[in-house]
Amino acid sequence: MTNASAEIALGGLGQDGRRFHVPCKTGTTIYAGTMVAQQVADGLLVPATSAGAGYVIGKAVQNITVATAGQRCLVETDRDYLLTNGATTDAFSDASMIGLQVWALDDHTGADNSNATTLQLAGTFQGMEAGGKIRVRISAADNAAAARTQSGSGTFAAGVLTVSAGITVTAESKIFAVRKTEAGTDGDEIRVPTADRTVGGPGTGSLVFRSFLSGVAATSDTSTFDYVIVG
Repeated sequence: MTNASAEIALGGLGQDGRRFHVPCKTGTTIYAGTMVAQQVADGLLVPATSAGAGYVIGKAVQNITVATAGQRCLVETDRDYLLTNGATTDAFSDASMIGLQVWALDDHTGADNSNATTLQLAGTFQGMEAGGKIRVRISAADNAAAARTQSGSGTFAAGVLTVSAGITVTAESKIFAVRKTEAGTDGDEIRVPTADRTVGGPGTGSLVFRSFLSGVAATSDTSTFDYVIVG
């Protein structure tokens, strides 16, 4: 490779670090001021909570009406935005702690929980407005980092537990498990063989945890354990 021999525009295609252009999914309609995400399969931009979309990357700055192939939308990130507050059990309040994670109920509404890991990460809570809106810090980089770690717990049934609800598994995922309680004839090792890992989009992957004792399947293990998925 050879270094440049002439000036290069710092912003590129009108991008300034907080604003960038992202190619849209053909046929998609996006409204300015709404949260957007990229499809995990191909990186194309869609409204937040669309099927197959990953974490929220920011808010659209322009309207896109029935996107054509190759059309791009200007997206803004790394700022605090106002979102509609979720209702009842999904709502934030003045008692909610600043910095809590916010989850996308739709492309303009935030929830204070993931609804059993079924919602996309939108950002972090920055407080309430007098009119009932919530202030949310949306950062593509922060959301990407947070989305790479998932956790949960479960109980073996005959030494096996399948987890397939609300988890994301990638080809690079690292899985860690540690036993919390001992029940039945508990094993000395918890494994997730490669054949028992199903890669999927957000919330659609699956893992099969298996208990082993001295290298042999511990089919009487009914212990409880915690797990962490990284990546």
